[in-house]
Amino acid sequence: MDRMFWMTWKCRAFQVMVILLGVAPFGVFAGGDAEEEGKAEQAVAPAGQFPIVAEKITISAYLPSESWVDDYQENDFVYYLEEKTNIHLDLYTVPISEAQQKRNLLLAAGDYPEVFIDGSGSKVEQKLYGEQGVFLPLNDLIDEYGVNTRKAFADYPLVKANLTLADGTVYALPRINDCFHCSFSQKMWIYQPWLDKLGLEMPSTPREFRDVLIAFRDGDPNGNGLKDEIPLSGDKNGWNAQIDGFLMNPFVYTGGQISGEVMGRVYAENGRVKAAFALPGWKEGLIYLNDLFSEGLMHSEVFTQDLEQYRQLGENPGPVILGAGPGGAINMAFFNGESGRWLEYKAVPPLEGPGGNRFAYYYPDFGYGAWTITDKAKNPEAAFRLGDAFMDFDVMMRKVWGRKGIEWEEPGPGEMGINGLPAVWKRLLGEGEMSPTSRWGTEGGPMALSREIRLGSAAQEGASVEGILFEETRSKMEPYRPPLAAIVPILTYDEDIAAEMVDLTAALDTYVSEMTARFTIGDVDIQDGWDDYLAELENIGLSRYLALVQQAYDNR
Repeated sequence: MDRMFWMTWKCRAFQVMVILLGVAPFGVFAGGDAEEEGKAEQAVAPAGQFPIVAEKITISAYLPSESWVDDYQENDFVYYLEEKTNIHLDLYTVPISEAQQKRNLLLAAGDYPEVFIDGSGSKVEQKLYGEQGVFLPLNDLIDEYGVNTRKAFADYPLVKANLTLADGTVYALPRINDCFHCSFSQKMWIYQPWLDKLGLEMPSTPREFRDVLIAFRDGDPNGNGLKDEIPLSGDKNGWNAQIDGFLMNPFVYTGGQISGEVMGRVYAENGRVKAAFALPGWKEGLIYLNDLFSEGLMHSEVFTQDLEQYRQLGENPGPVILGAGPGGAINMAFFNGESGRWLEYKAVPPLEGPGGNRFAYYYPDFGYGAWTITDKAKNPEAAFRLGDAFMDFDVMMRKVWGRKGIEWEEPGPGEMGINGLPAVWKRLLGEGEMSPTSRWGTEGGPMALSREIRLGSAAQEGASVEGILFEETRSKMEPYRPPLAAIVPILTYDEDIAAEMVDLTAALDTYVSEMTARFTIGDVDIQDGWDDYLAELENIGLSRYLALVQQAYDNR
């Protein structure tokens, strides 16, 4: 088989693979006619001024799609953006579950758009494609046009550091969602009326929490004369709804996420990275979890049920049966039903462990790349200005919350925000009332959604999810925030090491999760099996994993 035939065969095979996987065929992003290209090359308006270009142009863009938005291309926000900037976005959307695979196929085929929205990839990928000339460096554009980007980087130096490569190059504009309560998302919610009925105080230690669960089990707090109460539950994959998060922290600090590919349960102490799941405190925590399970204080399905099953416990159509459970937000899982019970669950402050440990899980927003311009861009300046415009206050509010005067409006004189400061904006419709055709929400493109804006919504009559989360976090979690030095940030790895880290991470995470469940339910005895557990961690590659994380941590 000669070389030319082989190369032709590979090209056709790849085209077939791309089409079968549902990716647009070659040429879909090829650039238009001469008149359109001439328009695209026109000069852009000075920084911060609109419209961005005098004559309308089109920019092609790739966008992972969220299911709740009916049609991104026909969404009212796209028309608003076009009217304001004179730039029409020609969107190629794919389901978010397939986004990474299809993005990689487009890049491999060389048939990609002018802009990747929420498709910038990791810093390793940005470095790789930047060095190849596929992604354009943005530093000069930021200096000349990036009024919103510069402010975002000044306000959030952690985000700037995360998006800046070792050589100082920036290839992506940021998505920042400074969600105060999200930074303390490892919460335990407990049903306050049961505490009140049984004359119990909010628990402050693991022993007190255990005593409360015993009272829930034995004290018939729902008053129906049946032993149908489930003192504690959780779910296997919900947002911080796993049982080994909040309840492990009193014994060993469980740390935070350190990249999109790397597991949590890792923290830093005196500059050294440590794996919480291999320390004596983890064993102590497992003994505690096993005690709760063996005493019937923990739901038997806690390691197997999903979010919907978890919700069904909390929204039991009869009496309340669920006493406590973890979750990142009060309106997720079992707290968001029509019963209104979510209003009666309160956050448990971090428990003080036997060694005096009392830290809340804390992970600040490091942001991520949400707008990358490729070498296909016919007018890189216009593409950059459009991305920077996404962080403009009016544009951002239009994208996230919808139409001014319909979904939101300016606050009236004297109105105060959730945070107790003068309000910045006022919600007119609830989340469930807003049209999915009027906005994109918090996903999709650059954003600089500050804490001041999120919590600057005028306080409404009655309870609101955001208001409750703010107050519960402010009063119960923030006082126990760990030092920033304990947080292992998002790290960057060279391409060859990144591939190894993905494999190590998957293997370790799978094994730790499996053994946490087995130790908790008593399938493996903790005392007899602990040394074997540590040995298997080493066999999988724990030492290598920690060495690679430490190296990246030192070089960050």
